[in-house]
This record gives sequence, structure tokens and C-alpha cells, in this order.
Amino acid sequence: MRVREILPYLVYKEQSSLDFGLVIAQKNSYIGAQRDVTYTSVPGRDGDLIIDNGRYKNTNVKYKLSLINRKPYNFGDLSRLIKVWLLAEQGYFKLWDLYDERYFRLASYSNEANIEQELKQVGTLSLTFNAKPFKYSFEGQKPVIIDKPQALYNAEAFPSKPYIKITGSGDITLNINNDKFDFKGVDEFIEIDSEIMNAFKGTEPQNGKMSADGFPALYSGDNNISWSGDVERLEIIPRWCSL
Repeated sequence: MRVREILPYLVYKEQSSLDFGLVIAQKNSYIGAQRDVTYTSVPGRDGDLIIDNGRYKNTNVKYKLSLINRKPYNFGDLSRLIKVWLLAEQGYFKLWDLYDERYFRLASYSNEANIEQELKQVGTLSLTFNAKPFKYSFEGQKPVIIDKPQALYNAEAFPSKPYIKITGSGDITLNINNDKFDFKGVDEFIEIDSEIMNAFKGTEPQNGKMSADGFPALYSGDNNISWSGDVERLEIIPRWCSL
């Protein structure tokens, strides 16, 4: 195995920190996201009321990186390339590292990127990413094709918000455990994305064809999936997730 492959690195925006000579020197512990709750004091009552807001807050993922410049640039030019990598495009991007290769987070970076030069070609860089609360398994990003009723197993402790593509026509009812999702007048296929709470067909909105109390979720353990109507198959990206 080459040395490059065993050096501790992170990947952000599909680009390895090793491409910039950055090696992880320190990472914060495997923190979990904070539950969003409100504590309310009531006069005359001991203790606060807890109001659960039904969500988790974003979390900070921190790294301290060592920079060893072996690139054909001077230190200043390499520093500018690192800042372009981190800051040129804003949004949530995949973030993962060598220490936890089965999972990635969706994270953004908008802080300063101050690189401290310690020697002519050596420096340090501290990064704090703002990440969505859940981390996602790479395994859960693989499409699962279902052409007959069956159970889909969620090995994680938390429910996931899947992407589902139903290939079929006409009026269709999708059953996931005890939840029912009705679709009227499906033309060839319809897509449902529980993460963004939207139904569509390519670029065409399809929310008017969907009737349900919420969007599909895949809970921990077995999820029994069946349907009625003219359905050829389902394509599900389960998006298994954990804290």
C-alpha cells in the first residue's frame, strides 16, 4: 500500500485533502447532533416543560490539518488553491474522512481559511464545517430495485427519508408498513423525494397527483413494501442514516 493511501485525509466536494498536501492531525470526537428542544419555565411549577420541536440541529465537525507542501507551487499559491476549494462554491457537499469510511455527512464551509506557515513548506490549518445532523451510509445510496412485494431492512436506529421512483401507469397505491400513499393518473413513472418533500417526474411537479399524510419513511428494522395498480417496479435509494 502506498503511503498516500494510509495518511489520514478528508474528502470534501469529492476532492481529497491530500491533493493539497493536507493531512488530518486532529479530529474532534464522534459527536452527535443536538435534539432541538425548548425548555419553558412555568410560574409556580417546579422544573421546566420540555417542548420537542421534532428535529435535530446542525452540528460542527472540526479538523486540525497539517500542510506539507510537495506541490510544484510556492506556499502562497497552494494556500490560495485551498481557499478556492473550500470557499468558491457554497452549499451542502459530501464530507467524509479515513476514520469513518462507511458514512458521509452533508456539510458546508464558510469560515475563513487561515493557514499558519510554520516552516518554508509546512503549516497548519483548522477547519470547522457546518454539517447537517445525520450522517449517511454509502451503502444506503445504492439503488434497490423491487419488482414484487417484499421487506426492506433498515439496520440503522433512525428512520430514513428515501427517494422512490415508481415505474407504472394509472392509479397506484404504495404501501409501506401501515402507511398508504395514493397516486392518480401516473404517466410512465413518478418520483418521490422524502428529503425535500416533493413529488415530480423529471423536472415536472407531480404533487397534485399524490395524496398522503406526509412522505414515505423507512423505519428501523423490516419495512414491508407492497402496492396495488399497474406497477412494473420500484427503485428506492433508502438513504440509511445515523447520528
